[in-house]
Amino acid sequence: MIKIKPTLLCLLIAVFISGCSFRFVYNHLDWWTNWYLDDYVTLNEQQQQRFDDEFEQLHLWHRTTQLPAYVHQLNGLKIAINNEINEQDIADNFGQFIEHWQNFLVATEPKLQPLVVSLSAEQTQQLLKALQEAHQERLDDDEALSEQDWLEERTDKQKEQLKDWFGKLTPEQKSQVTLLGADFQRSFEPRMLYRQQWTQQFADLLNGNLPAEQFQLKFYRLFVNGRSLRDETLDAITSNNNQVFANIFVYMVTTATDKQRKRINKKIDKILGDLEYLINDD
Repeated sequence: MIKIKPTLLCLLIAVFISGCSFRFVYNHLDWWTNWYLDDYVTLNEQQQQRFDDEFEQLHLWHRTTQLPAYVHQLNGLKIAINNEINEQDIADNFGQFIEHWQNFLVATEPKLQPLVVSLSAEQTQQLLKALQEAHQERLDDDEALSEQDWLEERTDKQKEQLKDWFGKLTPEQKSQVTLLGADFQRSFEPRMLYRQQWTQQFADLLNGNLPAEQFQLKFYRLFVNGRSLRDETLDAITSNNNQVFANIFVYMVTTATDKQRKRINKKIDKILGDLEYLINDD
């Protein structure tokens, strides 16, 4: 069930970073969401119909209210890129992403809560088992990765993403991105601790047999305000890594060649065109 939460927004961000067709993915989010959902819990026919109906309403809300907000943000980012962009501009964009995320959670929570309440004891245990297995899988995947391996992998991914936006990096840009990227900090352990605490509280809630009003309040707090479970270490690392990314991005923009600047403008215009198409798509 956790994967229902980020499906819309995280798929959109993934599309921005990758080469996928944004229009195709967005217009088929119902399929993607059900595909993710099937990994966690099997719904009965009535639950599935309710989920499909609620998702259709959520998708329409997102198309009509959130996509225009993304257009506004990207237009502002494009203006900054073509003028005197600074780290504060990037920080402001991070803040807007968090705002979009919170808007999505608030809109999703009242649609998801009745579905969670309707789960049988067997479905609940299936869901909780799948969440725990997914958590363990993440832990296992990270075990063999040393700190140096992680940093090199993170920096390489950063360069690939920058290449997608700016085109081929110059030798000097590659060197500087590597140097700036050395300040990235690994957040795996505190992030996994946060996920485990969230999952445990979610399990306690589902197994608690609470009165309806108390359940609704606790579910809202956990679903919408779950970030409050993050500890200071994770918040500090996230803040540091956001700053490192801001430094790298500003460096790339300010050192971009004419060809690179043309490419990033073209990329943003393509996304803006896709967003405008989807907003007006019936």
